[in-house]
Amino acid sequence: MELATMRSDPVWTDRYGTVRDRFERTANAGLLDVFHVGSTAIEDIAGKPALDVIVVYEDRAALKTAAESLAALDGHDLAYDEEGHAVVANWGEDDAEFLKLHLPGDERVRNQLAFRDYVRDHPEARAEYEAVKREAAVEHPRGGQEYTAAKRAVVSDILDRARETGYFEGLPETV
Repeated sequence: MELATMRSDPVWTDRYGTVRDRFERTANAGLLDVFHVGSTAIEDIAGKPALDVIVVYEDRAALKTAAESLAALDGHDLAYDEEGHAVVANWGEDDAEFLKLHLPGDERVRNQLAFRDYVRDHPEARAEYEAVKREAAVEHPRGGQEYTAAKRAVVSDILDRARETGYFEGLPETV
């Protein structure tokens, strides 16, 4: 898996806006919030060409209805995890889109938002994370769980710093 070398590409912000608008227009029953996460949400960091969006719904019924309607509307893949959260995925030739539907109170959502915000605000953490990402991409070119596991220690450390400096307290009430 090769990390993108372009930085701060506005195409991701524009694409996130399009996805957010699509949720607000077509899957808005029970919709609480929509967030751009992952490397494409962080300026000045290399990343895979993938748009990661977290969408929070007020209850499981609204989440399931939205996931099924979006997957059918767009012809994307739909999967549920062991806790009933949904991922609507679309793989293009050169990029991917992952729409992750969650309920309020999900620690994974809180972690991703606090991590994103901390790394956006701290250039040294951004550089540290990018170095680990690049090494993981070389060691695990197919990506997947091995790539994610190779980043786990630095992600955990950055999350600890985010927690210690109050980033979790500043998260939106919808999560």
